[in-house]
Amino acid sequence: MGTINYNTNELVYNVREDDTLSSRVALVICVLVPRGLLIAGFSITKELLTMHYKGYNKNKPVWELDFFEHLLANEPILAIKEKIKGVFICSDKNLIVPYELYMEDEAKNWLKHIHFIEANDVITPYFLMDEKANYLHAVPLNITELIKINFKHAEILPLAIYQFRNPHKQPLHLQCCLSNEQVCLTLHNNSQLLWHRVFNYTSAEDIAYTINLYCQENDIDQTQLGVMCTGLSSAEYERINELTQYYPGIKAGNGHAITSSWGPAISLANQLFACVS
Repeated sequence: MGTINYNTNELVYNVREDDTLSSRVALVICVLVPRGLLIAGFSITKELLTMHYKGYNKNKPVWELDFFEHLLANEPILAIKEKIKGVFICSDKNLIVPYELYMEDEAKNWLKHIHFIEANDVITPYFLMDEKANYLHAVPLNITELIKINFKHAEILPLAIYQFRNPHKQPLHLQCCLSNEQVCLTLHNNSQLLWHRVFNYTSAEDIAYTINLYCQENDIDQTQLGVMCTGLSSAEYERINELTQYYPGIKAGNGHAITSSWGPAISLANQLFACVS
C-alpha cells in the first residue's frame, strides 16, 4: 500500500513517562468514528496506560476505508490481535425499540424510514439490558468487515452502549460524548430513558441549541440538567469547556470534576472498557 496523506491530527496520552509503557499493554479497545480512530491500552490489572487518537480533515469522505485499514494494519499497539477486547463504532443512524415491541424486520424498516440507509450499510441490533430495549444502528459494511477481519475475537458494539449501562439514579441526567464532529446524547430521569440522539455539530452552540430545544418541547427546565461529558481526545476539551457557559456544572463522564484536557477522554476509555471486561 502506498503512502497515505489525510492531513491527520494525532494526539497521544500516556499515564506516565515510561519507555516500557507500551510493552505493558495487555488489553486494548478501539473506537471508530466517521473520520477518526481512538486506541486505548490497559494493563493486565485494567489500569489505563495509553491512548492514541488519529483523525483526518473534513475535506476527505467519512469512513474512508484506506485510512482505517492503514491504521489497523500498522499501529504497534494493535499488532497482537488477541489483546483487542472491544471495538466501538459511532453512527448517527440509530433507533431504540422497547423489547416487548421488537420485531427485527419491522424495526429495520422503521430505521430506514427515519434515516437514509445506504445499500452498503449493515444494520445490527444490540440488546440494552438495563433499558429492556434493542438498539439498532447502521454502519458501512466495509467498515464492519474490516473490523471482523482484523479482530476476530473482539466484541463489536455501538459507542453509545456505555450510556445505557447502569443509568445513574438521579433526575435529568444527560450524558454527552463528543468526537471531532459528532455528539452522542442520552438523557435519563431517575433511570428512565427519555431521549437519545447522535448528530453532527460544528460548535458548542449547536449542541446547546439541540438540547435546549428538546427541553423546551418537553417542558423540562434546562437549568436542572446534570451534564456529564466525555470525548475521544484532548481536542474535545475546548468544546466541552465552551459548553460550560450553557451548563456550568458539567462533569466528566465518571461524575468527577474535569481537571485536565484529557479528563473526558480518560473517563470515556474507562467506561467503554467496563462494557467488555
